[in-house]
Amino acid sequence: MSTSQPRRTPAFAALVALTPGADVITVRADPRDWNRAELLAAHTWPRNEGEPLQPLDGPYPDDSLHTSLTIGEFLARARYVPAVRAVRITETTHTYRVELNRPGWER
Repeated sequence: MSTSQPRRTPAFAALVALTPGADVITVRADPRDWNRAELLAAHTWPRNEGEPLQPLDGPYPDDSLHTSLTIGEFLARARYVPAVRAVRITETTHTYRVELNRPGWER
């Protein structure tokens, strides 16, 4: 596994801009229409490996349409990249964890 930062494509950069300061986000989308998506959670890495993720104490985006379209565009193009991990897949929803930044202990 590479320890480099995830590649910063325009879709990835837009995803990062949704939650400033977040290292990991959890998103959910409808696989039949990726633009029906939502941001479920945002976290930062803990100081030490093995500790739980820390919830990001900050406001989530107010514009749900922009958020949905941004997440949908990213998942439609990049859901198979190494920074994206499937958490739960059902017929109607796909939930993913996206690493926006590598943990400090891997840098």
